[in-house]
Amino acid sequence: GLAVVEALLAGPLEVAVAGPADDPRTRELHRTALLSTVPAVVATGDGVPLMEGRTPVDGRPAAYVCREFTCRMPVTETTALENELTTR
Repeated sequence: GLAVVEALLAGPLEVAVAGPADDPRTRELHRTALLSTVPAVVATGDGVPLMEGRTPVDGRPAAYVCREFTCRMPVTETTALENELTTR
């Protein structure tokens, strides 16, 4: 549909997942981003430009949905991440 065309024209979203790799909540956010039907580049870990300045929120793993390195407010729940990924 039209949303797919718009997504392709705008380029993929970028998702930065910040949190300890061994935290199940971090893994769940990462998995949610990877399984999304929306084209997205998913980043985790240190040394990745997209991750610069992206930190957990109040000690909870967080996902930042970005486009061209401009990020929206971080989310800490998978349902919120799904909503962010499908909201243009």
